[in-house]
Amino acid sequence: MCHSKTRQQKKYRIGQRPVGLSGSPARQQGSTTIVAIIISIVLLGLGIALSNQISSNIRQQSIEYYGARAYLAAQSGMEVAISRLINGNNPECLEIIEPDVNISTAYLQNCLVVLSCDIEKNVEEPEVAADEIRVYALGAEAQCSTGQLETSKSVLVEVRQEE
Repeated sequence: MCHSKTRQQKKYRIGQRPVGLSGSPARQQGSTTIVAIIISIVLLGLGIALSNQISSNIRQQSIEYYGARAYLAAQSGMEVAISRLINGNNPECLEIIEPDVNISTAYLQNCLVVLSCDIEKNVEEPEVAADEIRVYALGAEAQCSTGQLETSKSVLVEVRQEE
């Protein structure tokens, strides 16, 4: 009989559920909640990272757009300065940079153009028939702003003119 009791104990031990493989439904619900929270946190982190990346790209595109506007405004200002130089008869710098450049195009609103000029007179060059020329160093700097963003571009040109 002793032998059969031992067998019953073994059957009882063999029939027991091993701990950790499967528990009651209440225990499974707790682990499911923790896994769901961890997945939610990971997805939230990915969403925030993606949002920051998109925001950074939009800002970069805005900087490029307003930089292009500033460059076009500076280019327009330089064309005005060269036109004043060509239409004048060896003008002085004050005649080139004043009056201010007023660009009224809708695409260049909120842009300010400032012209600069420097003259080097009586430059001797043997290739020039008159032996003397004037060198105009013209500059146009444009600043365009909107809200918190401000960009500026400069264009420099050197013009040689016989006296």
